[in-house]
This record gives sequence, C-alpha cells and structure tokens, in this order.
Amino acid sequence: MTCRCHPSPKEGFVYVCICNQVTDREIHGAAHLGVSTLDELAETLGVGTCCGRCRECAQQVLCEGVAAVRNVKVSTIQVVAISSCSSSGPRAIMDTRDPAVANDQRTELVA
Repeated sequence: MTCRCHPSPKEGFVYVCICNQVTDREIHGAAHLGVSTLDELAETLGVGTCCGRCRECAQQVLCEGVAAVRNVKVSTIQVVAISSCSSSGPRAIMDTRDPAVANDQRTELVA
C-alpha cells in the first residue's frame, strides 16, 4: 500500500487524514509535543479513526516528525530578566529553530 497523502502546494502542507482534515504540519507539531505512536496520534488528532486509509501515511509522517525532534539542536540558551510586574521566577529562552514546526522559533522555559 502506498502513502496516499493529498498535497496542497498552494499552502505548503499535505493532508494526511482527509476524514479529520489533519495535515503533515499538525502531525509534526504533535511529534514535537511528545506524540510518538500512531495510537497517541489517533487520540490527540483523530488520525486514522474514521476510514483508516491514512494510517500508513500518518505513521510515515509521524516517524519523520519524531526523527526531526530528535535531531533538533539547541543553538542558544539565554536567561532574561522578568519585568517588575511579574511574580514568576527567572526564565530561559531556547532558540531551537526546528524547521518541522512552523512557529517554533523560541521556547520559553520557566525556572
């Protein structure tokens, strides 16, 4: 069985699960958040819970996402001051630059 992903070149993403309208970017984002199995993906995004035809492709995309997360290297860690109106402690900013996740440029860690 071949991967039946449905490209949408206009938007720069691929529909993996048509039934639940889940894209490859969403699956990569889920992998970035710790999803690593097809069952977890089905639970979080509903992938493969309807007709099931997308399961093989979803597994492939998830594996790519998990591999990308494992290859992310932290380029900088910077501790920044908190404004006087904040009651929380110091925070670290990690610049991970993960190309698999569109908006993942800075990750804030609360100490």
